[in-house]
Amino acid sequence: MSLRPNDNTMTDSANFYSKTFFLNASECNAQQVIPLPQLVQRLNDTATLHSSALKAGPRDLKEIGLTWVLSRLTMEFDSFPSMDCEFTVETWVESINRHFTERAFRIKDGDGNTIGNVRTIWTAMDIKTRRTADITVLMSHVTPTPGVCPVKRQSKIQAVTDPDLIRRHRFSYCDIDFNRHVNSTRYIETILNDRKVEFFDSHSIIRFEIAYLSEIHYDDTVEIARHSDGTTSTIEILRDGAPVTRCRIEYRLK
Repeated sequence: MSLRPNDNTMTDSANFYSKTFFLNASECNAQQVIPLPQLVQRLNDTATLHSSALKAGPRDLKEIGLTWVLSRLTMEFDSFPSMDCEFTVETWVESINRHFTERAFRIKDGDGNTIGNVRTIWTAMDIKTRRTADITVLMSHVTPTPGVCPVKRQSKIQAVTDPDLIRRHRFSYCDIDFNRHVNSTRYIETILNDRKVEFFDSHSIIRFEIAYLSEIHYDDTVEIARHSDGTTSTIEILRDGAPVTRCRIEYRLK
């Protein structure tokens, strides 16, 4: 793993967890900052470590036939972690009920300045039935800390009705994770790859929102539709005409 954690990984309390990473030059994108899919993976890694510390991690769920699934992700940025610098991911649970849990994140640069905030929704999936499961058994493991994350709760992302881009994409072996479905970061890669590198030379993402509506599996071919309006893009991924993912991205000119 080339994004290496420092030794000062720490748990501030049972409610908060933080982990510091170093971003190598070889992992940066053309703009010399961390690619968004890789940053999301670092968030997922930190969430896994925290949930495991709370005895509600992937191994704990596997024992009762469940697995965590990311359902919604909303990120707001002032800037991104940059090349050859440290950054820290802090996480905590804002709420939990029998259907889902809300987990928040704060991203800090090497000087301790907050550069991004994130709100996520996670559900548990029954490994055998592939359906959403009841997580009441986990509620006693977590003490929520509400009202800390400044990101407003996710809004409904509308369908794309007047696309300015439509293309097809097939998911293959390297897109599949341990749950045997397409990893959440692969959706993001596929969406961002619709833009040319020059676009990101002149535009920065300030808000990224994605809703995972259903699973995509190995060898699935999907249709990707995008509608752009000024500095906002709405993207929909469809399989056999049915939406499986919707995304909204807001940019600003550099």
